[in-house]
Amino acid sequence: MKRSAHFLTSLTLLALTAPVALADDDLVIADDDPSVSSYEDEFDFLVEGEKNAAQNATESAEDENDFAMWDEEEGEDFGEFQLRVPDPEPAMPLPYSVVGRKPLADNYGASVVFADRDSVVAELPVLVARNPSDFASDFWLIGELWVAGTKVAETRQWISSGSLAQSGPTVAFLKMMAPIPATSGELEFKVFKSADGEAREDLFRNVLPYQI
Repeated sequence: MKRSAHFLTSLTLLALTAPVALADDDLVIADDDPSVSSYEDEFDFLVEGEKNAAQNATESAEDENDFAMWDEEEGEDFGEFQLRVPDPEPAMPLPYSVVGRKPLADNYGASVVFADRDSVVAELPVLVARNPSDFASDFWLIGELWVAGTKVAETRQWISSGSLAQSGPTVAFLKMMAPIPATSGELEFKVFKSADGEAREDLFRNVLPYQI
């Protein structure tokens, strides 16, 4: 009897636990049950992370394609990125009229452009040609500067067809420094023309009063 009772007890326990196990296997959780979280809900952050990583990879590839147009060969000229310097202001014309004036003559006055305690710098413009048709042959334009009867400076310029302005007058500037014995007096320009630099043709004189 004791053995039978033990056997019956075991059968009873097996009968009671079997439905529980079956219930666990057949348990269905409703997707819309707010009180219970499914496996997918608990690990949504992993799914979203994978989606974001894929999206970032796609965007990076698109960005590389966007900039691929700038991957030019070395030495390619990117004209639209070149520094463009604005055009300079147009130069002012020479303030010397040539109307009725003869080339290589005493047409314009000299001026003092700098003065110190015992010296001055004087400048004399000389009309070389009103246009290229005034020019015949190459020559030296020679200027001397005299103070109180003494030659104190000399300058010369080589004038050739290449020296001429093609669309306007050509003006040479004889500029020299002269020591001065007094705070006022006169400077005298003597201007010559020479084909060989030795023999001189006297062109004109120009006297400049000064005072410092």
